[in-house]
Amino acid sequence: MSKTALIVDDSRSARVVLKKMLLTHELIVDTAESAEAALIYLNDNRPDVIFMDHLMPGMDGFEAVSAIKNNPHTATIPIMMYTSQEGELYVGQARALGAVGVLPKHVEPVEVSKVLQSLRVIGSGPVGDSTSESSSGDKEISGEFPGLETLDHDLRFLIQDLFDQQRAVLRRDLLDSYETIAARVVDEIRPAEIDEADEAGAIDNNEPSAWLRAAMAILVIVSMILAWLYWQREQSWQAMQEQNTALASELSEQRTADVNSNLESRRRLDNYQDRVDAMFTIALHNLEWGANQGLTYKFEELALSDVRLAVLMQLEDRLEMLGFSGVVRIETNVGDFCMNRSGSAGFELALAQVSASNCDQIGVSNGEAYELGLRQSIEFANFVRLSNERSSGRIQYETVSLGNAAPVMDYPVNTASVTAGAWNEIARNNNRVELSLYPD
Repeated sequence: MSKTALIVDDSRSARVVLKKMLLTHELIVDTAESAEAALIYLNDNRPDVIFMDHLMPGMDGFEAVSAIKNNPHTATIPIMMYTSQEGELYVGQARALGAVGVLPKHVEPVEVSKVLQSLRVIGSGPVGDSTSESSSGDKEISGEFPGLETLDHDLRFLIQDLFDQQRAVLRRDLLDSYETIAARVVDEIRPAEIDEADEAGAIDNNEPSAWLRAAMAILVIVSMILAWLYWQREQSWQAMQEQNTALASELSEQRTADVNSNLESRRRLDNYQDRVDAMFTIALHNLEWGANQGLTYKFEELALSDVRLAVLMQLEDRLEMLGFSGVVRIETNVGDFCMNRSGSAGFELALAQVSASNCDQIGVSNGEAYELGLRQSIEFANFVRLSNERSSGRIQYETVSLGNAAPVMDYPVNTASVTAGAWNEIARNNNRVELSLYPD
């Protein structure tokens, strides 16, 4: 499977040059013109290596390295600084932030190959060699512990140097062994004469074997140290995995408990709110019913007089206690009374025993009834006008005159069979004020 490299550089020419060198190793190469674009790319992609420029507009390379290493999902990706910056101080700063090293802008292809091999993005042999298949796993191990990654990198170069020295020593040993065998054959042919020079030569020939043993001992020690470090790392990783699993399980249980508790609390709150709403509706209904008891008014009396004002004031006090907010609708109805003329003073109620058919006039016109329904005392008018100030706009009054168009009780059809007293009793019931409550 092809490996992926990400180049982060604001210079197009620098991206092109490095991309060409990486493509020779059959890598998939993606590029980003800024650190911000690289972080967006890493949300959905996981390259095997990142080459990061230092000086870029906006977020610089060091800030980008810190952001990548602080993210658990990208912390294991090896990052190589690809910059013109140099010096031991800069390299130390880069490694302290989590970068594995610094690659100069004017880099040779062979140096890029060495970097990819050291990061195990490619194998030490041709591309596609089996050694590259294990690079992903080792890279993940080295990326999570930056200090161990640097130690592993340095040890690999030390071991490579020891192997080179070992090959040179073995080559010299083989050559010396051939010379020793030849010398022994010559000694067997000629008289056994060993001079001091030959003894010195023999001693010199034994010295490489001692160096080889020392190199092998160092190699064994280094291998043991590496094995111990990897074992420690595996133990630490396993402990962290177990701890994370336990924490995730506890968190899941706590979330489930919280969800169940919230659902139960919400259910209880909804039930309580339903009961409160029901009680509030019942209370408003009772207040409305009580206020409408006895709100009839007499013949020629003001529909909205101080008597109705007293009822309205008591109703408002109860509504304030309930926290009511809405409209109080006041509807006035005018009864059609059976009347006889009373000289120049106008009309008066007909005598009760007189037949209704003998009344001079029954009721008034619709227009006159409408006007009678709107008549109110000064105190009543001021009370309604100042309602917004008293309740801060929570309680508003709406006065409507229905005149004589909507009687509560129907009048008899045949006036001849009805006395004036019975007729006016019906008119008194229709001569009334009704209150209705409309909450917001």
